[in-house]
Amino acid sequence: MIFEGVAPGTCRAPIVIFSFDRPEYLERLCRGLLAQAQVRPDPSRVFLLQDGAVSPRTGHRYGRPLRMQRCIEVFRTLFPEGQVLAAEHNLGIADNILRGQRHVFETLGEEIGYFFEDDLEPGPLYLAALEAMRAATEPFAGRVAYFAAYGDHKAPRPGPEVRAVQLGHHWGFGLRRAAWRRIQAFLPAWWEEARRVDFQGRNRLRLLKVQRDWDVAVDGIAEDAATELACASLGLARLNTDVSFARYIGEHGEHFNPGVFRALGFEGMRWADGDRFVLQAPSADEVDGIAAAAREGRVAYRRDHLENLIARAEAEIIDPDRIATPEDVAAMWMMLLDGRLVPPEVMERHAGRTTIRDLRRAIVRMPLFRRNTAP
Repeated sequence: MIFEGVAPGTCRAPIVIFSFDRPEYLERLCRGLLAQAQVRPDPSRVFLLQDGAVSPRTGHRYGRPLRMQRCIEVFRTLFPEGQVLAAEHNLGIADNILRGQRHVFETLGEEIGYFFEDDLEPGPLYLAALEAMRAATEPFAGRVAYFAAYGDHKAPRPGPEVRAVQLGHHWGFGLRRAAWRRIQAFLPAWWEEARRVDFQGRNRLRLLKVQRDWDVAVDGIAEDAATELACASLGLARLNTDVSFARYIGEHGEHFNPGVFRALGFEGMRWADGDRFVLQAPSADEVDGIAAAAREGRVAYRRDHLENLIARAEAEIIDPDRIATPEDVAAMWMMLLDGRLVPPEVMERHAGRTTIRDLRRAIVRMPLFRRNTAP
């Protein structure tokens, strides 16, 4: 198997792998990288960004320590020269991804990096395909942020001709530093809201409201959605190949379960089987057209759907991160502790000072609550 126009050898870009507690997926990813047929990873420049288990904010345990340790063991077995960057606490998906990107672009000072979530299994030409996409977009690098090569699982092309199309998910991608800086400069308000609480408990209502200040919107609040919108607003292209050189294996995860995985058609995803492939390099106009189409779609979504999304969210939930009123304190005291009268010191400590979320946490940690709810 060969990807024409790509010199065989060692990948010059650092490779970052994001991991939590799925060692079986991580092993398939790592073995896929080791089995690359044309462009191989530099084992000393492969980094495992291992997230931690326990939230420093709430003390909540999100991961399974034995499986997380197993992830590190799998990586060190397969990439003994690689580097493990293990977080002391649980960061959540978004901050762990940002940590990896900062390591590449700020600590290492690289212009480009290749980033993999642990649930993409690369075929033998995946790095070669990324290298082909990188080289093809160098003449207009300032207009291309993300590029990947896992294709369209719903309508995969067999090759050998490979073309650039719109990228969807950010599973295994190349990213340029200049674009990353512009994206991050777009996102301070999103980060402020996302970091208000543990990322797993992120506030959908507030994150949707952040989009009111943007000219684009989407029905999504994860890191992928935020960076997609940043690219759309900034006119940065996100490119994928129309031929699959990897397969998505994330049947179990933050956003997927077996039913959703099968319903979306990922169960039958395969990488293309061929002897040779060649990228039809996109022109500047084609890249601009892909970026413009993405922007137009997200501008239209903001115009036609954002306020309805926000209205539905407000109808379904209260904002758990708003400051509690005296009435809120009294209602929660009665509901959780069966008390009609809130002690004055409790009212003074929390009314007008504490969020609904933190008030609830404070009450359920009280000895009185534990006594009232003990089995």
